[in-house]
Amino acid sequence: MNRYLIVDTAFGYGAVAFSAEPFKLVATRLPASDLDELCRPFDEAYWRIDSNHPTALKIAAALVRYFNGESIEIPWPVMDLSRFTPSQQAVYRIVAKIPYGETASYGQVARLAGLPRAARFVGTTMANNAYPVLIPCHRVIKSDGSPGLFGGGEPLKARMLALENAF
Repeated sequence: MNRYLIVDTAFGYGAVAFSAEPFKLVATRLPASDLDELCRPFDEAYWRIDSNHPTALKIAAALVRYFNGESIEIPWPVMDLSRFTPSQQAVYRIVAKIPYGETASYGQVARLAGLPRAARFVGTTMANNAYPVLIPCHRVIKSDGSPGLFGGGEPLKARMLALENAF
């Protein structure tokens, strides 16, 4: 059964979505101010709130630390990338290597992932990122230095980059 944990961060409420047995991180959700809106997709899919799973609590604590201005480690062993194509996985792994406080353009990520001229593909892959913050899609910007689109909205992206002193 799928479960989720609400995370109260300095930027608002986020979530850690997971399957419990064996533990697999399904998704993270960016902070929002509306708790009902954050929970609605989980509730409509009959997911259960679980505020006690130790691994989920560790990931939640990492998200809290991130939104308090700290760099965090990516929990690769519990993230299931198998649902993504090899090209998407390559993009996610490159984006995960963008250091805290730095950015890369969509084109740079495409080249580093071995997908030259696939900047739009990188953008689409980032738009479908199930693990925002952990796979820091907010660090991917347009080639002109502007922030570009973001699932949590451009103001949140700019705020996260400012938190990291990257923008």
